[in-house]
Amino acid sequence: MHFLKHAIKSVVNQCRRPDEVIVVMSYRDREVEELVSPHGYVIHRVSNRVGPMWATGIKESTGDVIAFLDDDDEWLAGKLGDVERVFSTVDDLGLYHNAFQFIDESGRALSCSELHPYYCSLVLKDRVIVKGGVDRYLRLSYLDWLTADYWALYYNTSSLSSLRDPLIKDLDVVERTNLYSDAMFFIIALSQGYVILHDTVVLTKYRIHTGQTSRRILSKEFTDLVNMDYELFSSVIRRTLDHFINPSHPEK
Repeated sequence: MHFLKHAIKSVVNQCRRPDEVIVVMSYRDREVEELVSPHGYVIHRVSNRVGPMWATGIKESTGDVIAFLDDDDEWLAGKLGDVERVFSTVDDLGLYHNAFQFIDESGRALSCSELHPYYCSLVLKDRVIVKGGVDRYLRLSYLDWLTADYWALYYNTSSLSSLRDPLIKDLDVVERTNLYSDAMFFIIALSQGYVILHDTVVLTKYRIHTGQTSRRILSKEFTDLVNMDYELFSSVIRRTLDHFINPSHPEK
């Protein structure tokens, strides 16, 4: 958790200052609270899953757009200014995914040659706009889902900014998420008819370190949790398809 203070400093030192900063954390730290207090507040919640932590922050937020940041990543100084620009110019935008720079524990930039091939397979070099076609993201097993070719559209929650409304409407889905909040935010926005934008501008520093969840997933840990998130992701798609087939059927 020693990266958290660097993460917070990257938020409060934005060129476009944040309207509010909400930090959801499982322990008390006076220095963290002092960093946050001029700009927002800290909420204490304990969970071994990411969903309840994100859901708490989303529910407490008051803005129209939420930019997310994991405790081990950082933003570049122009992040929030770019997020504001994009959401004000792209019609029906529900989720914005910016590009990221890999860094190590000390903050040094990493090249793909220094990383497991998995990470650089998730770097999308072209600008992409997606709307509709939610059925294209359904897969037959969690292994097929994990290796699907669309993860680069939304990989890394710290590179995502979302309208608040679609997440509030599906807050139960967010709450039930175990590991893959990035995938859930994507499918929630897409299932509600919003535009998804991936852009190539680098606005996030994505830290690679020994304790991160993605490394443990690569070593086949968390299989049960991965499968549960796959089922949750798929259930949102099936619910959406059922609504299109039976439009009079009430939403679940």
